Amino acid sequence: MISVTIKTGVLVIGGGITGAGILWDLALRGIDAVLIEQKEPAYGATGRCHGLLHGGCRYLVKDSAVAAECYRENKILQSVAKGAIENTGGYFVQVKGDDPGYVEQWLNLAGKTGIPVKEIDIQTAIKEEPLLAVQNIERVFTVPDAAVDPFDLTLMNLTGATQRGAKVFTNTRVEELIITGNQIRGAVVKDLASGESYSIHADIVVNAAGAWAASIAAKAGIRLNMKYGKGTLVVFAQRLTKRVINRLRKPGDGDIIVPAKSVCLLGTTDIPVSSPDDLDPTAAEITKMLNIGEEMFDHLSEKRILRTFAGIRPLYTGDNNNGEQNREISRGFAVINHEKDAVDGFYSIVGGKLTTYRLMAEQLVDVVAEKLGVKNPCQTAETVLPQPVAGQVKLAVEEPMLCECEQVTVQDLERACELPFCRDLHTIRKITRLGLGPCQGTFCIWRAVMLLYENQRISAAECRQLLQEFLAERGKGSCFTLWGDQLKQYELARGIYLNNFQLGDAADEI
Repeated sequence: MISVTIKTGVLVIGGGITGAGILWDLALRGIDAVLIEQKEPAYGATGRCHGLLHGGCRYLVKDSAVAAECYRENKILQSVAKGAIENTGGYFVQVKGDDPGYVEQWLNLAGKTGIPVKEIDIQTAIKEEPLLAVQNIERVFTVPDAAVDPFDLTLMNLTGATQRGAKVFTNTRVEELIITGNQIRGAVVKDLASGESYSIHADIVVNAAGAWAASIAAKAGIRLNMKYGKGTLVVFAQRLTKRVINRLRKPGDGDIIVPAKSVCLLGTTDIPVSSPDDLDPTAAEITKMLNIGEEMFDHLSEKRILRTFAGIRPLYTGDNNNGEQNREISRGFAVINHEKDAVDGFYSIVGGKLTTYRLMAEQLVDVVAEKLGVKNPCQTAETVLPQPVAGQVKLAVEEPMLCECEQVTVQDLERACELPFCRDLHTIRKITRLGLGPCQGTFCIWRAVMLLYENQRISAAECRQLLQEFLAERGKGSCFTLWGDQLKQYELARGIYLNNFQLGDAADEI
């Protein structure tokens, strides 16, 4: 039964970085908007990437226009989203056996595109990055890459938008689109926590659902030609490098390492899959990446691995699905006005990169604003986003921390809970980074859950459920990493949770 009706100007479907960026742009232009997300913010591709803020060099040979876009947006984001970005810089490294002709083509295109690339002495590079396999390295170039926290970036956009009156509903799934004649005028949605269904009426509906964009479009009888590539990543227990390091060849598996706060990520595969929900990495994928990675990094497979995970790369193939392999499909994006499909008031945005999300949002909102008769220009290139919640305010040294790995305080948790779109432990973890450090939640998650219980934010039953869900989720990412010190850490976590919280029936999950 539909019990509530919400009215708004624009309904945005999808709470990844693209949807969040669109909501922020709409709010800055004074356009009333609501965003819904079926899980928590950054659940899909946004939260399952390696966190590279592209300087553009990875795409120079394949698509120099996308490379130039990335470089321009990189500079803008380092100005307006500093709280989510670490300006690490980057290396591109030519390894023995890699095509020298590709290197020369890459250098030529960097010069034409205006992306600053500089060759440095190999010994200088090894001194800066001792993990590099000196016996295999032939040339090294500095590039303007950086590391970005995709969770922080998404949540900063959502926070800025809600501060300006936009609304965000998480754990909310689209049940059907509201169609009147040939016009889309909103959606019937379901709150997955309460089970309640209600309608959201809007003048415009924006499909920014990422890997699920095709399924949303299908509710309007529209076909979006999409391909899906599964990218598996490996998370190491420490920062193995100071900067982002790419292999200087045609992009492939296991050819990039990205430092991410207290850890480091090795990526990534690109395996065709039929569904955006096919998220399970395999032992073979991990072994393959480690073997390839050791061609560029010494003793990489001996380093302690915390966990593995996979994300789905949604690729838009346009009107003609011509059988291109996934890595050959453009990383550009498309704004689709579905008037071409005889449907009014409905727009999809597909493709693109995390680095270009702001530009994607700008171009989409330009079209929407014109449709609504709004003249206000885009302001996202010069308006600084709010700072991330975690790390803004630290307690006195003598105060206990919830998470020593990531320096998360009690106050960080309390401030996260105050955000209007923070409804569950998954979102709290993304806001604060609880459980993402080397101990993988061994000590911090139960502390946080107990604090939520003591503050009467959750019941005893919810407390137990949250702990079980966390352990099940951690278990999926840890199952291929259980040897050496990581096995000891895993067994310590089992002992703490199973014995202290009577979670014996969850033993199979962890």
